[in-house]
Amino acid sequence: MKLNNSFRKKIVEGNLKKGILSLAVPMMVANAAQNIFSLTDMYFVGKLGSIAVAAVGMAAIVNMATITLLVGVAVATRAMISRYIGANDFDNAHRSAVGSIIFGISISIIIAVLGTTFAKIILILMGAKGELLSFSTDYLIIMMLGSFSMVFVFIMNAIFQGAGDAKTPMLITLSAVALNIVLDPMFIFGIGSFPKWGINGAAFATVLSRFIAAIAGFLILIRGVNAFKIHLSHFKTDIPTLKRFLHIGIPGGGQVLLANLMGFLMMRIATTFGIYATAAYTIGIRLNMMALLPGFALGNAIATTVGQNLGAYKIARAKNGAILGVKFYEILVIPLGIVYYFLAPNIVALFTNDADTIALGARYLRIVPLSYPIYAIGGIFMRAINGAGHTMASFWVQFVAMYLIQFPLALVLTKMFGAVGIWWAIFAGMFSQGIIILPYFFSMKWATVGKWQENKN
Repeated sequence: MKLNNSFRKKIVEGNLKKGILSLAVPMMVANAAQNIFSLTDMYFVGKLGSIAVAAVGMAAIVNMATITLLVGVAVATRAMISRYIGANDFDNAHRSAVGSIIFGISISIIIAVLGTTFAKIILILMGAKGELLSFSTDYLIIMMLGSFSMVFVFIMNAIFQGAGDAKTPMLITLSAVALNIVLDPMFIFGIGSFPKWGINGAAFATVLSRFIAAIAGFLILIRGVNAFKIHLSHFKTDIPTLKRFLHIGIPGGGQVLLANLMGFLMMRIATTFGIYATAAYTIGIRLNMMALLPGFALGNAIATTVGQNLGAYKIARAKNGAILGVKFYEILVIPLGIVYYFLAPNIVALFTNDADTIALGARYLRIVPLSYPIYAIGGIFMRAINGAGHTMASFWVQFVAMYLIQFPLALVLTKMFGAVGIWWAIFAGMFSQGIIILPYFFSMKWATVGKWQENKN
């Protein structure tokens, strides 16, 4: 099997800035569009009241926690495919892609079974009760049953991106988002002949839109477009490849698990301060995610850049790519943080009419974004290190920042400042990630052949 080298040459041999931007810009557009799924649900569900908004927020945190293994597979897929593409080893890249699909099928089944079984219990542990518990349980069960759509969207995107093609998944995602915007109000409010399902309609519309995107992505991979093609006649992998997935994917997924469990804990603390604090936290984390998504996309672009250049044994170029990524992210995130700070009440008011929720949400937007300039460093460097296959280092950085700094501060500061103490704790956790990762990155220990590549066939 031969490899189309045009994408590889752009990243490994061409202008570094242009190569990064050719990956980052489509990824940013796709990630921003991906977040519109949540914001669209939030906007239309917001018409149903603060309880409905809080229900979507609680269910979303649990839903994200259940796809931890999925994210781990996506991290491993991007790292392995990019490294093998950089080394001009299409056979192992293809085996890695097939392995990711096999893991995706397994994960989808596990999420659907466990998610639907324990959805209500988990929400009760988070503090949900009454109408909030009823709404969030129904919404979450639908999302769990349809989790396979999210799983395969992630995997298809990771395969394309690891190979250096960011435009194809961007176009697929944009189409899915457009469909969700159309379907959301129809299923929520029962427009025309559509059923009026309320909050459950938002979940169904999202699952259906993502399902169509996943099918489209798989068909494109089979047909073969641009950088990569899945050959059904060679649809197989091997034990060494699956082991490498676990070596990279478990710590990679663990990073997301740490973040989602922390979101669970922060939500649990927020619920103790009432419905308005819960709704404000829900809106705050969604808006915070909107600010961070460009960095996630840029970080994934840097991960591909690092992986392919390490595969080609261009270590200095891999390091320079990561540093360029930080500079690009600062240019994006600092202005957005300023906008959040000065327009905080107006922005929160787009999602709720409750004065108390607006006041608390505005405080969130005037505290958490202060961490953005330092967080940008950690956000990019950690993903660069993930792209090199050394996911355990990033895992420990995140653990220290969140569980030894953020969580203890939340317990202490909420006693002094109420719900606003949660906002300051989140600020501290994000800020510390950018500081803690610096020594490891500049040690260049990540710029070595990871254990997952030692048994390369």
